Amino acid sequence: MAQIVADVLGCEPGSIAFIQGDTAVVPWGPGTGGSKSAVIAAGAAQLVAERMRDKLLLVAGHMLEVSASDLALSDGGVQVRGDPEARLSLGQLAEAAYLNPAALPADIEPGLLVSVRSVAPPLVLANACHACTVEVDVHTGQVRILRYVVSEDCGPMINPMVVEGQIAGGVAQGIGGVLLEHMVYDDEGNPLTTTFMDYLLPTACEIPDVEYGHVVTPADTPGGFKGVGEGGAIGSPPAVVNAVADALAPLGARITGTPLGPAQVLAALTRPGSR
Repeated sequence: MAQIVADVLGCEPGSIAFIQGDTAVVPWGPGTGGSKSAVIAAGAAQLVAERMRDKLLLVAGHMLEVSASDLALSDGGVQVRGDPEARLSLGQLAEAAYLNPAALPADIEPGLLVSVRSVAPPLVLANACHACTVEVDVHTGQVRILRYVVSEDCGPMINPMVVEGQIAGGVAQGIGGVLLEHMVYDDEGNPLTTTFMDYLLPTACEIPDVEYGHVVTPADTPGGFKGVGEGGAIGSPPAVVNAVADALAPLGARITGTPLGPAQVLAALTRPGSR
């Protein structure tokens, strides 16, 4: 959120204080959930920053005696296009708006307080495509992922590093769910996988380097943002399952479910119909 506001206002993200979940400041709101942060909150941040930008340009235009269209926001201030010497910092603009409102024209409201409500469309669709290649040891049942590629579309990326981090985390979650993680119970319903010695989690040793392909199709939202959280977790399980099934198909093995640990892979190879 701070990065969105900073991009619009031409300042460093570190100069933006983002307060979330403080009922003394924002007494109502449903909180985050699913992939709504970028769609709703980032959209609101985009709109409110644009409105603040317009207000700052009006104040600066009056102080610098130029049209607002001749001004640009950059490096924490406003300057006249083509004249870097004619410049005011955001702090100077705030000082004028709050401490010297009498110097402003009557049509410019004092202060720099902006409030915006953003309502997202009923449905915002993100998407991703996963492809992976696996190698299966038919003697041990061990599955090794050789290559993993994800092409996703979350609209304009606010922060590509965050997008790729969420994709990688979702892919790791999916790989773990297919190849490693399995809750086992006895016939009386007692859990047998009660420690991480039995319930295996993916580590850096099991997760390949993910290759990314970014497709940008803006949504009908402020900023065009879509969700990205599910882009890694939803596509990865079927991609891995189908890759294993494809690798074992020439041997006549039929994959019908998960998990696909070594025991399950060997069982699939020895079931009737497998060669």
